[in-house]
Amino acid sequence: QQVAFEQLESALKGKDVALLQGLTGSGKTLLYIKLINQYISQGKQCLFLLPEIALTTQIVQRLTQYFGADLGVYHSRFSQNERIEIWEKVKLKKYKVILGTRSALWLPFNQLGLIVVDEEHENSYKQHDPAPRFHARDAAIILAHFHQAKVVLGSATPSVESLYNVQQNKYAFVKLSERYNDFPLPQIQFLPYNQNSDKRTPLHSTIFQEDLIQAIEQTLKNNKQVILFQNKRGYSPFQICMHCGWVPYCAQCSVSLTYHKPTDKLHCHYCSSRYPVMHQCLQCGAAAMQSKSYGTQKIEEEAKRLFPTARILRMDYDTTRGKASIAAILDKLNHQHCDILIGTQMLVKGLDFPHIALVGVLHVDALMHYPDFRVHEKAFQLLCQLAGRAGRSNDQALVILQGHNFQHPLFSWIAQADIKSFYLHEIQYRKEFNYPPYCRLIKISFRHKTESKALDLAQTFADRFKQYPKLHLQGPVAAAVAKIKNLFHFELWLKHPSDQSWSISLKRELYHQSQQLLAQRTFSNAQIVIDVDPLS
Repeated sequence: QQVAFEQLESALKGKDVALLQGLTGSGKTLLYIKLINQYISQGKQCLFLLPEIALTTQIVQRLTQYFGADLGVYHSRFSQNERIEIWEKVKLKKYKVILGTRSALWLPFNQLGLIVVDEEHENSYKQHDPAPRFHARDAAIILAHFHQAKVVLGSATPSVESLYNVQQNKYAFVKLSERYNDFPLPQIQFLPYNQNSDKRTPLHSTIFQEDLIQAIEQTLKNNKQVILFQNKRGYSPFQICMHCGWVPYCAQCSVSLTYHKPTDKLHCHYCSSRYPVMHQCLQCGAAAMQSKSYGTQKIEEEAKRLFPTARILRMDYDTTRGKASIAAILDKLNHQHCDILIGTQMLVKGLDFPHIALVGVLHVDALMHYPDFRVHEKAFQLLCQLAGRAGRSNDQALVILQGHNFQHPLFSWIAQADIKSFYLHEIQYRKEFNYPPYCRLIKISFRHKTESKALDLAQTFADRFKQYPKLHLQGPVAAAVAKIKNLFHFELWLKHPSDQSWSISLKRELYHQSQQLLAQRTFSNAQIVIDVDPLS
C-alpha cells in the first residue's frame, strides 16, 4: 500500500487522471483516505464517488472515523430538505469531503482538489432515465478539468475504456497486486450441472448441486457466512403451458411475467403491473401451466428447506425499497446475525465483510448470453467482483460457479484473476468489429403508442443521416424489449469516429433533426431519446 501510494502521488504530478487497479481486498480505500487527507490539508474539497447507495452505508462508517464532521453524504434517498442543507454546507465549505453517488457531481464545490471514482467500471455510474443521460466517471473528469483538480479511478476490474486510455498514455497507472496482509484469493471451482446426478439424498435439490450443498454445510459448521448470487428477483421468472408452449406476457410491455410468492401474483418488472396467477392456458385451454427457472425468492425458500437452522436474508430490489432497509441487512451481515445472504447484483458493489468464506453463483450461463457487445466484459467484472467478496480474512475461501458450459476462455481468466489476458482478447475483438473505444456510439430510441408510427419515425430519422460522412448506421430495429408501458420502442445505433469537434457538430444536428420531426403533426405524440455513449 505504501509503495502504491507513493506511485499514485508521483503519477498525479504528471497526469490529471490516474487509474488504480487493485485486487479485491487489497486496501484501495485506505489509499483514497490518505490521498484525501493530503488535499484537505491544502484547503481543498474532495469528492468520493460510489456507484450505489447500498455502498454508502458501510463506507460512511469508515470515513467518519477519519474525517468526522468534515464528511458530508449525498444521494437520492435523502429528502429535498436534507439535500438543500447539504448543498448549502458544500457551498460554504463546511464539508471538506463529500461521499455520494453520481448526483453528487452537481453540488456547488468550492476549490475542488480531488475526485475519487471508486469501482469505476460499474454500470450504475451511467444515468439512463431521466435526462441528463451522462456517465458519472466521464463527467467527473470534465468537472475536475474545470476546477484544475485531479481524478483517481479505482477498481479491481477496470473498464476496457479506462485500460485503453492507460495504453494510450492518457491516464497514469498504478497497480496493487496483493491483498492486504497477503490474504489468499479464493479458490474458484466450476460445477457443471448434473455431474452428481448419481447422488440422491433426501434433501436433493433442483437448484443446488450436491457439492454446493456440502460446501454450504461445511461453511456453516465453521461459523462462516455464505453469499448466493442469482441475477433474477422474484420466485419464478416465467410460467409456460406444457401443452402448447404459451407464456403469459404483460399487456402493456413485451416481457414475460414473473411470479412473486409473497403476493401470489404475476409481476411485470417494467411497469409494475400485477396479474392473477395463471392455472389454465389462455391459448389452448389446457390446465398445464408450470413455473420455470428460479429467482431469489425461490432460492430463499429452497435454502430454508435445505438449511433449516441457518439465518437467511435476501437482498434484492423487493427487500431494499425502504430508506434504512439496505443498512439493516448489511448490519446483520456485519455482526454475523446472518448465515446466508441471497441476492442480485447488489451483492457485488464493493461490500467488505471478513466472515464470508463461500460464494455460490447458481446459474452462471445467464451472464454469458445477452445481446450486448460488452457481455463478456460485464460477466468478467461481475464474477471477479463476486469472488472478491470471499476470503477477506486469513482463511482460504471458495467460489463455486454452477453452469452448463465452462469452455469459454473467460472462465480461466476469472480463475486466475488475469485481467491482462482478458483485456488483450477483448480489445482485439473491439478493434476488429469497430466498437468503443475505437469509435463512439449513440443510441437513438423512438417511442410511440402505435407501432407503425414508431417505425415510420425511426426510418424517417435514419434516412436523414444515411449520407452523413463518417457515420455508420445500424437499424432502425425493434428494441430488445419492444414495448414498455404501452409505448413501442425502436432503436437506431450510430457509430462515429472519436473526433471531438466532429462529434459535437453531429450531436447538434441530431438534436435539431429530432426537434424538427417532433414538431410535425404526424409525430406530435412521439418521443425521441438520444443517448450518447450508451452502455446497452
